[in-house]
Amino acid sequence: MNKKSICVLVSWCVVAAIGFFAACTPEDTAGGFGEETNALAGVLVNEKGEPQANVRVFARHTKANISDLVDTTDSDGRFEFSLVRQGSYGLSATKGKAAMYKRVNYYGQNMEVTARLVASTDVSGKVYLRDDTVATDMVVYIPGSPWEAKTSDKGKFSFKKVPEGVFPVYTKSPDPARFADVFYVGTFKDGKAAFNGPYPLDLIDAIMEKAAPDSGIVASDTVEKDDSSDVQLVSSETTKDMQLPLSPEYATLCWWPLDYLSDGFDGKISSDARGRTEGVLFYGNPQLTDGVSRNAIELNKHGQYGIVENDRNALDDATELTLEAWVNVTELPESSVHRANIVGKLGFGSKGDQDVFSLSVVRGECGVKKPKLAFFIAEGSEEDSLGCENAVFSENIKTDEWMYVAVVWNGSSLSMYVDGQLVDTVKTSVKKIKSSAEPIIFGKQDMKIKLDDVRLSKNAINAVDVLYRYYLKGGAL
Repeated sequence: MNKKSICVLVSWCVVAAIGFFAACTPEDTAGGFGEETNALAGVLVNEKGEPQANVRVFARHTKANISDLVDTTDSDGRFEFSLVRQGSYGLSATKGKAAMYKRVNYYGQNMEVTARLVASTDVSGKVYLRDDTVATDMVVYIPGSPWEAKTSDKGKFSFKKVPEGVFPVYTKSPDPARFADVFYVGTFKDGKAAFNGPYPLDLIDAIMEKAAPDSGIVASDTVEKDDSSDVQLVSSETTKDMQLPLSPEYATLCWWPLDYLSDGFDGKISSDARGRTEGVLFYGNPQLTDGVSRNAIELNKHGQYGIVENDRNALDDATELTLEAWVNVTELPESSVHRANIVGKLGFGSKGDQDVFSLSVVRGECGVKKPKLAFFIAEGSEEDSLGCENAVFSENIKTDEWMYVAVVWNGSSLSMYVDGQLVDTVKTSVKKIKSSAEPIIFGKQDMKIKLDDVRLSKNAINAVDVLYRYYLKGGAL
């Protein structure tokens, strides 16, 4: 069998067994799996399935994206790497006008793969931070590959001789405190690039398996799959550009994870993880149940509800607002006409109410014949109530299903998203929220609901942010 030479293309490498750095030298290894080392081996073929000899194949760890292993295929097109570090690797190769990229998940067992050269192409795109702000000097790359670029002062990047196909494209945030690292699903064909996303990095296997089942991901069968494998892809528009989503941490005023309950003097308390408010005081002895992320609170009709007595003027003078929550309407109100609050800053019909908002279930008003989610907004004055003219509505509700609901008010319009998709938007007469002493109330209506990860922000997020948070499945980090 032909001899193969594997060389680490960096001047230093970690010798894990003795914990110090040592210079690397070329290592000759025989083809096939060794008795003492685990290996990743394979055959490189062209589009016709014919073995490709004398082609350099590279392996690069996707998280330690600083060094390459390289092997040259023998007369049978075979290559082999002895791997020490476990995790995800990218395999890549180029030959003339053809190129190859494949991701493999290596977890300490011998692996055999087939890698296929396909036609290559040159593609380009742009990266934005916001709709009108490009991202400059930002790293964009296909993980574990030589295809890496930095954006120009106009936000543009390009890949040369990248394989045609569907691949993950990472965008590394230039400002992690404000923007999240994410990946997009990139489709490259005939010099054109299209992108779909953004997605959290931890979901790369689940997303790529669903978005591009023939993209060549190889994983060890012995590795347990995490719960991300049940992720549901939603219909989202493919674009020629990418945009970074805001970090869920950025500008969050209040965040009630609803994972824990502690005993209070009058009831049970679930803290505001941001410390902005006094937390939610729950009456009626509600219980925790399984949520989207860890636990959720379950409220059984009007006898169980929560109140944030003092939100410490969180929304005073706000000209933008975002409310996010995972909602499960387990049982609808029995009456044919109702407006049943889920989360709202509102009174309950008393004189001098200073209502600000309410995410509700409605039926029999505002022209709604079948139960729908609704969000009402007002300026917080006694003269301005939660009317139908400043409200958005969902499609008909399906009971006993978790829904990610995001409602965004930008000072001129109001929009509702359900499970990452826009369902309604209207212009509003509300321009600014005044000071309101009303509490924030969870439930207190004649229906059964479950709530998880409720967040309130004093800024307006966009459709990219909403989609990312839907896939993040659990709110702020």
